[in-house]
Amino acid sequence: MPVRTGSFAVVGDLQPTSGFEVWRESNTKERRAILREVSEEKPDFVALLGDLVFCGSSAAAWTDFDRLCGPLKSGGIPAYPVLGNHEYWVHRRPALANYFERFPHLRRRHWYSAVYGPLGLVFLDSNLRWLPPADWRDQKDWFVRTLASWDADPGIHAILVLLHHPPFTNSRVTSDTRSVQRDFVPGFAQSRKTLAMISGHVHSYERFLRNGKTFLVAGGGGGPRAPLAEGRRRRHADDLFSGGALRAFHYLWFRPEASGLEVEVRGIEKDSTDFETIDRFSLPWPPAGSGT
Repeated sequence: MPVRTGSFAVVGDLQPTSGFEVWRESNTKERRAILREVSEEKPDFVALLGDLVFCGSSAAAWTDFDRLCGPLKSGGIPAYPVLGNHEYWVHRRPALANYFERFPHLRRRHWYSAVYGPLGLVFLDSNLRWLPPADWRDQKDWFVRTLASWDADPGIHAILVLLHHPPFTNSRVTSDTRSVQRDFVPGFAQSRKTLAMISGHVHSYERFLRNGKTFLVAGGGGGPRAPLAEGRRRRHADDLFSGGALRAFHYLWFRPEASGLEVEVRGIEKDSTDFETIDRFSLPWPPAGSGT
């Protein structure tokens, strides 16, 4: 993974609204605006949090995705995706063939890791429904081994975990993902160097901090937005972002600094052309010598 400018972007859930979902908002302009804005900032790479298309087995859907990502390709900006549930729809084999054709550098891997300067990046396939049980167990074991190896590696200062399904959310459309809570959150929480678990799936933005670990929900790439429960209806009262029930489209910008990772959330409202910073925070590096 090349390091040029010292920053990278994360975008979640670029899927368009299905033509059958006439009651849901369609955000074609916002999807295009986000990728155009990201490409103009020239990040070292873009991580994509899944649900890139509505139907993974549709050739037309992927042709639309290719056009949408034209600014990234013309700018020479690499993309590192995770699989969302829509990448498996509706027929698994052709859907995955379409996905891996766009990302040959993955070498057909459903989960993988990468190193970016002092950062270790873990990309997971959180689609329990679509993975054979043996593959799910293999991924879980690989995840634990990777975190342990990086915890002991002095060249890795911190770790980010990226996947599609959020362990925690206040979405009124989507529940917490129990399989992620059960199989990935414990290892993430126990690792000495993990900073944040970043997910999409919920078309909104949320930020939780639990026992020193950050959990981000960042599915605001243009899919029809999901309202969040408010007040006593919330499952989780500790969302650190004070937005309302329906939140802006957005992407995340990460910049490694001497003290840690600086994170900026850049948002755009419906039918607007102006991006603004809607959230900003720091993820400090773990203390030196934190290997196990």
